[in-house]
Amino acid sequence: MNILLASTLVPSAPSGLRVHYERLAEHLRREGHMVTLVTPDSQRLLVRRSIGAVRRALKLLLGRLGNQIGVELGYIAEIYFAIDRSIPYDVVNAQDVSSGWAAQLALGGRVPVVVTGHFNDHPAEELVHQRHFSGLTVRFLHRWYNFLLRRTHFFIGVSDYVRRDSVPWLAPDARHTVVYNGVAMNPPAPTPLLAATNLRQQFPGRPILLNAGQLEARKNQRFLIPVAAELRRRNVDFVLALVGRGEDEALLRQLIEEAGLTNHVFLLGYHRDVLALLRTADVYVHTALRENCPLVLIEAMAARCPAVALAVGGVPELLAPTPEALIDPAASPEVLAHQLEILLQSATRRAQLQQTQHTFAVQHFDSAVMLAGTLAFFHEARRTLALPPLPSPTAAVGPPAYAYALAAEE
Repeated sequence: MNILLASTLVPSAPSGLRVHYERLAEHLRREGHMVTLVTPDSQRLLVRRSIGAVRRALKLLLGRLGNQIGVELGYIAEIYFAIDRSIPYDVVNAQDVSSGWAAQLALGGRVPVVVTGHFNDHPAEELVHQRHFSGLTVRFLHRWYNFLLRRTHFFIGVSDYVRRDSVPWLAPDARHTVVYNGVAMNPPAPTPLLAATNLRQQFPGRPILLNAGQLEARKNQRFLIPVAAELRRRNVDFVLALVGRGEDEALLRQLIEEAGLTNHVFLLGYHRDVLALLRTADVYVHTALRENCPLVLIEAMAARCPAVALAVGGVPELLAPTPEALIDPAASPEVLAHQLEILLQSATRRAQLQQTQHTFAVQHFDSAVMLAGTLAFFHEARRTLALPPLPSPTAAVGPPAYAYALAAEE
């Protein structure tokens, strides 16, 4: 199959979405498929400069609203002009609704465009929360993304949570399914860890809690500071390692200093290989307030690191067999601290939790399951458009993951 992957997120972005499409492309190529990746980085310099000039003009004319209009239209233009129309693609997998519509326009509807929904809520709401938009900009974003969603005819949700929430906004005849993010659950033995990713070498003899993600209000790392203070009050020995960068970094440093936690909470900056860090942590703790299918939780299960998380969005689907690992998002820091204390003080409990989570992950979140579900839906999209069938890959990759979602609907 000749597959076009399209995304408005460039390959250098520190994001789980970028990791997802890079891994998907790698798995598809291993199965013998041809994969072309198109992002704004694929565009010719002259075209990018022209689009940038239009953005600046809109900003001058309409201020913040004009700037956002320019950004949204610029995404469409960058993907539209970067797609090579001479290539006979069999299917397009767009990683967002903007690149999905751009691909539809560029290819004239001749090729099925499957949009994967990575957003945590309605995509407009996500932008409003992240960038604190108000007034006319909020109204524009909602109308714009409703327009794009209504033109989405094939939709993959990376959790049933986002699939259910998105269905009312999609085209009336849209086909939709669930294919969770996936990683290799039983990879070959890892190579020796570098010092930078070996937390046990950095913090010898101390129990290690790990959190990874963009340092921002949505990821809610600031909630972990009073949790850490409560653990210290309970005389629990621990290290809390926060991995990532972002707008909350200065605030977190201030909170750590004010709470007297400089010997307990450490900001490690951005690390590309989070999986290696997870292999040397005792517990992974995820405190995001809005989530769809956080890749890092699946990576924790692959690394056999027991995980605890706030029960928001699609997270309960990932940790379904271990309800004790799900924390009410309205819970106090003391509640989470109590659960972490129990785990840190009992190697047996940690081992039981990680084994249950890993076993469940092998069944639902392995990369082979993700690949099978994705390919099955690609073929369904082609059948819907009455395109001739393609030869199936020779390698068996397991049952289609989307069957789980279809069964859940019946």
